Amino acid sequence: MSSQPDTASDRTQKTVTRRALVSAGVFGFGFSGLIDVIVLHQILQWHHLVSGLYPMYTLDGLEMNILADGLFSLGMLIIMGIGAGLVWRSERRTTVPLAVRPLAGAALIGLGVFDVYDALIDHALLGLHRPVGPGGRPLSPGGQYNPHWIAVSLLFVAAGYYVYRTGIQNRSGNPDDRP
Repeated sequence: MSSQPDTASDRTQKTVTRRALVSAGVFGFGFSGLIDVIVLHQILQWHHLVSGLYPMYTLDGLEMNILADGLFSLGMLIIMGIGAGLVWRSERRTTVPLAVRPLAGAALIGLGVFDVYDALIDHALLGLHRPVGPGGRPLSPGGQYNPHWIAVSLLFVAAGYYVYRTGIQNRSGNPDDRP
């Protein structure tokens, strides 16, 4: 016979702190920005960070766009690293493991927040770039505003909130102490 308790609540006791949640959100923000650059700017080449300011079809313009994309990628890597480091630090400061679902939800919220920021600030307000598809055709009839991009971004925020909320509920279905 073992003298150690073996109850489900002992095995699943986890914690979440406000600091860890914000850190996961910062990580998600940086991750989304990096994925945006890699997929939309480099692989699909639909636009570049400053293609609204410098043409991407001239050599000088393409060089400026690639430089801006590279600097932006570096910035997003730094933001991801800060978020990951702060999550790691939060984990080390507690005696109980951090709960994964709330952290994943916070990271998804951060991902969606980056996309909302990108659509409202980079696309609409500053006019830095406009997502276009093959042949330079706009992906959305909203022009610089891109309502479809914002709608998808808000879905990421909503999904993140759902994952967060379901992660902080205990087995009885009641919310645990919120961070």
